[in-house]
Amino acid sequence: MPLEEQRPAPPVPLTESPNSVMTERSESPNQQEEASPTTERHQRQFIIIPEEHQRKAPSNLNLHPYTRPLTISDLESCVVLENAAFTNPEERATREKFRYRLSRCGELCLGIFCTVVPGSGINAETLATGKPVETSRHNGAISVLLGHVVAAKTNDLIASDESMGVPEDWDSPHPKPSNLGHQEAGRTIVIHSVAILPAFQGRGLGRVLVMAYMQQMNGAGIADRLALIAHDPKVAWYEKLGFSNKGKGKAQFGGGGWYDLVFELKALEPRAAYG
Repeated sequence: MPLEEQRPAPPVPLTESPNSVMTERSESPNQQEEASPTTERHQRQFIIIPEEHQRKAPSNLNLHPYTRPLTISDLESCVVLENAAFTNPEERATREKFRYRLSRCGELCLGIFCTVVPGSGINAETLATGKPVETSRHNGAISVLLGHVVAAKTNDLIASDESMGVPEDWDSPHPKPSNLGHQEAGRTIVIHSVAILPAFQGRGLGRVLVMAYMQQMNGAGIADRLALIAHDPKVAWYEKLGFSNKGKGKAQFGGGGWYDLVFELKALEPRAAYG
């Protein structure tokens, strides 16, 4: 997965935005997305990356990155990002896979964004697909996707070709049961794509994004583990974040040759009951 190599660093303490909100899942121009049971149970929250952990761009522009869950409204940005980050077309998720995952389990997908004022000098492939931050802003600032984590649930313990699939009739009114793709009752979250725009790699954004994702999934209590596949050059990067290398995997996506990596999530501690 196209991420920058990082030196070991202490965990990043993430702070919750004072403007944490519950959001509605957005509607695609062509299709109304369906809400999943997991979406209804969890509040979508914005997380601001602390100033001391931000990396400065070479142009001395402050990115002020922040993370938020992805929705179907981010579809085009995710497709553009994926195509820019993965040089091998066979290893890219298709537009249909993004539409499926953002519709069925968008609550398991996370993006890292920055706010850009047009003409400010920040050039990103996803600039054209960004959305206005607030309609009342006079400077026309837009929210630009810099990186994403896209995932789904599976009943398996590791990533598999079945978990990376998409049921043929998933968007029909009455889809047939299938072992392909997202399994709502699954206890393993399979990370299908981790990507940072090439021009923004090497600044620690990938590490911040994945750690934010691990932290959120750890606290949600909706799964027992995270699983993903990676090529040999990226295995050590994930190991530094706490993933365990399970050896060469059987998945043949993109031509195979992957290693299975797993991160065991911590069980939620019992909370004291009052009253």
